[in-house]
Amino acid sequence: MTALPPAESDSGLQHRSRAKRARAARSLTAFGIYLAFAWITFGRGLIGHFRNDHIGMGSDPGLMAWFLQWWPHALTHGLNPFLTDLIWAPTGFNLTWTTGIPLPALAVWPITAAAGPFAAFNLLCLVALPLSGWAAFVLCRRLGGGWWSSLLGGYIFGFSSYTLGQQSCGHIHMTVVLFVPLAVLTAVDAIEGKLPPRRFLLLLTAILVAQFLVCVEVFTTMTIFAALALLLGNSFAPRDTRSRLLATLPYIAGAYALAVAIVSPYLYYMLAFHIPGEARLGYSNDLLNLIVPAPTQALGVIPFIAHLSASFRVSSIVEVDGYVGLPILLLFAIYAWRGWREPLCRLLVDSFLVIYVLSLGPRFHVGGVELFGLPAKIFGVLPILDKLVPSRFMAYGFLILAIIAARWFAMSPVGVIRKIIFAAAIVLFTLPNLSPGFWVRADATPAFFATPLYRQYLRLGESVLVLPFGLHGDSMRWQAETAYYFRMAGGWSGFTPPEFARWPIVDAFLEGAYLPAPAAQLRAFMAREGVQVVVVSDSDPDANNSALFAGAWAATEHVGGVRLYRALPDVLTRLSDTTPLAMEQRANSVLFDTLVVAADKWFADGGKLAQLTPFEAQRRRLLPADWLVGPRSYPDWVTGESPSPIRTDQRTFAGAYLGGMPGGDLGVGVTGTYASLAPIAQRYRADALHAYFFLASPRDLLADGATPPNPDERAPMVIHFDVSRVAQAASIARTELAGMEMMGDPDGSKVPQPRSR
Repeated sequence: MTALPPAESDSGLQHRSRAKRARAARSLTAFGIYLAFAWITFGRGLIGHFRNDHIGMGSDPGLMAWFLQWWPHALTHGLNPFLTDLIWAPTGFNLTWTTGIPLPALAVWPITAAAGPFAAFNLLCLVALPLSGWAAFVLCRRLGGGWWSSLLGGYIFGFSSYTLGQQSCGHIHMTVVLFVPLAVLTAVDAIEGKLPPRRFLLLLTAILVAQFLVCVEVFTTMTIFAALALLLGNSFAPRDTRSRLLATLPYIAGAYALAVAIVSPYLYYMLAFHIPGEARLGYSNDLLNLIVPAPTQALGVIPFIAHLSASFRVSSIVEVDGYVGLPILLLFAIYAWRGWREPLCRLLVDSFLVIYVLSLGPRFHVGGVELFGLPAKIFGVLPILDKLVPSRFMAYGFLILAIIAARWFAMSPVGVIRKIIFAAAIVLFTLPNLSPGFWVRADATPAFFATPLYRQYLRLGESVLVLPFGLHGDSMRWQAETAYYFRMAGGWSGFTPPEFARWPIVDAFLEGAYLPAPAAQLRAFMAREGVQVVVVSDSDPDANNSALFAGAWAATEHVGGVRLYRALPDVLTRLSDTTPLAMEQRANSVLFDTLVVAADKWFADGGKLAQLTPFEAQRRRLLPADWLVGPRSYPDWVTGESPSPIRTDQRTFAGAYLGGMPGGDLGVGVTGTYASLAPIAQRYRADALHAYFFLASPRDLLADGATPPNPDERAPMVIHFDVSRVAQAASIARTELAGMEMMGDPDGSKVPQPRSR
């Protein structure tokens, strides 16, 4: 008979229990430190305004708050939570392809119900980074780090330039990344035999489901880089470790199978309906950002450094995620040099290098200058993976750096004083921007939406166009404030559906553009998309644009910080068959012809080609100023600084090109689909030198044997004219403009079609 092992003594059990409680207390202490630091950094500006003001720039905080309220609303009202026509009406939108955050929304449901969606949103912003840092701390402790060194490791991950960049715009779907280190932790325990296989299967399944319900993008990239780590680990690990690693693979596969089964309703709506075609690989890191921080860091606000970082802060501050800093780079080099013979060191170093190169995106940039292609181009030809944002890959890079820091500071023989100095340098170089005004934005909801006033002027469920439009305003927040009382022919969902993007008026609202006859364009859009009312915030740049709201309306009101324009039903009925292509052809034709006539007048008045720009033509009244519709400045979320006016001294401005070309030719251009621009190229064929359609590379539409682009492909088209032929081209333009004027605006009984010569 086999003897039973001796029972553990009561004193032994008590000792283990005390040790376990002590470890938990130390772990909670680390979380408390991170939480206090997060409150000092992000929360000070919310004191006294926690329910209304919010962390984050731009319109994304409103989108997050919309979803925090949407999931409880949909579930309690028996609605499909994946599809809705509350935004982008009447077509509606598949919410699975945006930042739905179902798990965070359900977790804070009681807070949303009691204090409102922005109280819940602010709470999530304040705990997201500490939770992520705490999870990294626990992982670092497990991989050999001491308490203090793991505390530093958790800080490096939880308050990295990646999480700070995402925090700057309130991206809680990207800052709640605690499940990434927790997944690594469970895998390590399973490989080392400290976690029974079945328990590992269940824990990993729960982690995968939780991550999927926070952010599908992170779930996807976590899977990709986990596969990379397993591949490299299998290459570097000793034979016994390799056999244990291979033994866990069936359980990992089983966890993914179970997770997919659990989230299958979500996946069904993702894949069975429209998949967005917008690729996002252009959001990538710049090599200079490796050592030059953005304003999300304390060092990034120093004028000299801010000037350097301006070269790569050109699209969105939220995606400037690649700053590591000199002290951490030095630590990385020391660790790689001293520990290269160790399999774990090679795994960490090689994984970081691969991740960093992929985070640079499909093209290599240094200081904003594009140089050559990179391996991440492969994502561009893979379905669905072209929706990934390469700059965000650095989340995994910072987790690796956190582990490296924790292990080096715990195991290096370097003296304590030197370690303290080194750790202080790391913290100093990576401190977040400590200004509350950088992180917090005041509530600017008009009284019209903040009070029941909207019920007096809007009908339940009617379709409304809200300005500022899309990502330039807070329409998502305002709709949520009313408990989804009205539908919107617009909104913000991370990208603009193609059904809306093809309208010239939508393009103008989003990008700022010269738009001939803007009132006619607006009414045609309203008629086709079933919009009855336009609600314009007093803060919108077009609030006082008389050309945009010219003509007769059934009712106009100025109340509660907004202006309301209710359309005449007979006008909408008359225009209901108007197509976006017809309006785009009209707008581009009139704008192009007007630019050609403007250039002719410019030269007739003695103007020099080198000084010709669209804005100069507007300033001399050669281009109507009231055609300018949409934003007039770069919002704060682009650069991380105060809104700045759009430059007007360039040959490209507000969707128009006008000015000199290499060789002394005149360039005239507009942006649109090939279907709308092809008639213009043909009209001027006899007088033009070239007509370049700028896709991935310029394509001359006038070249013999040129292959025409797809009709729906959208790009700028610039036609080159010899200056001596401008007068002849202007004669064509004047004839065309006269014919268009005779045809009238779409407000009339006949929908106009642009004529081609």
